[in-house]
Amino acid sequence: MDVRVNHKTLTPAARTTLVKAILALKNDVESVLHPGKQKRYDDFVEVHKHSMMMGAGMFHPMPHGSALFFPWHRVLLRQFELALQKVAKKKIALPYWDWGLTGTSSPFTDDFLGGDGDAAQGGRVTTGPFASSTGTFPIRVWDHTTGDPALRREFGDEPTSFLPTPSQIAGGVAKVPYSPGPSCFEVVAETMLHNPVHRWVGGNMAFATSPNDPVFFLHHAFLDKLWEDWKTQHPTADPYLPKTDSHGHGLNDTLCSATRVIPRRGRNRGRSSRRWIRRHSDTTTYSAFQIYVVQTFRSATQASGIRAVAPAYHEGTRRPTKDPSGVEG
Repeated sequence: MDVRVNHKTLTPAARTTLVKAILALKNDVESVLHPGKQKRYDDFVEVHKHSMMMGAGMFHPMPHGSALFFPWHRVLLRQFELALQKVAKKKIALPYWDWGLTGTSSPFTDDFLGGDGDAAQGGRVTTGPFASSTGTFPIRVWDHTTGDPALRREFGDEPTSFLPTPSQIAGGVAKVPYSPGPSCFEVVAETMLHNPVHRWVGGNMAFATSPNDPVFFLHHAFLDKLWEDWKTQHPTADPYLPKTDSHGHGLNDTLCSATRVIPRRGRNRGRSSRRWIRRHSDTTTYSAFQIYVVQTFRSATQASGIRAVAPAYHEGTRRPTKDPSGVEG
């Protein structure tokens, strides 16, 4: 059973295990998308890039700026979580960052994610396990063809950036319905809670290739938790809308790469086949597609899908032995 907790409750050993697993994906596990050219961690960066930028490999429909935002990222996070577990050979669960910086709330410590970038070095991170000086966390995927090979951050430099306060978070979770409309939960959460944090961290987090910074996954784990909080706070509201849609945003529509899907084995290996996608888009087979995610939205939004796609969340100081939501994982 996987239970996501606030990163500040992790033991030093748990932090070390997570960091080592991230570094292993970055250095030791071969890429599925481009073997020999990048590593497994970089695949996740590339996929997120294609979820925001037009061109070869782009997702259709695009998940950002639409109702797909929460379920699409839920599947991406779960795929990353499973990859961490595989390389660590342990039941790692992604922790979340609640956007606090005081005391133990900050994940930007020397023994975890490292600190702010050095302005004198173009925003390069110089502390922590992902600093360029370690030589163990090279950036290989950028929005454009090439870029700085070092992890970069620029805390608070962007004038419109901010870290949402507890009252702003509560205000966002209070919004209904899920979608559509300018004041719906999805729009407010994406534009007023999600976007400002990317801009506040800055550096790599300010681009479509934002998963280059490991804090991306803690940031989105918290957003995913807020979606669960929202569903708990509004039990009679539809957890995802629209139910049907002519543009691929419907609850039971299938999300896939616009250009290719890479099955792991069998006679369909390497084929780009939408017929194959339609036959194999149930909730139990999505992991076979590696990163080019094929997943019905229903499995990522309803309680039955939590078992396959997302773990439970816990806000206490110790990991529970039983899922507090009552959903088996």
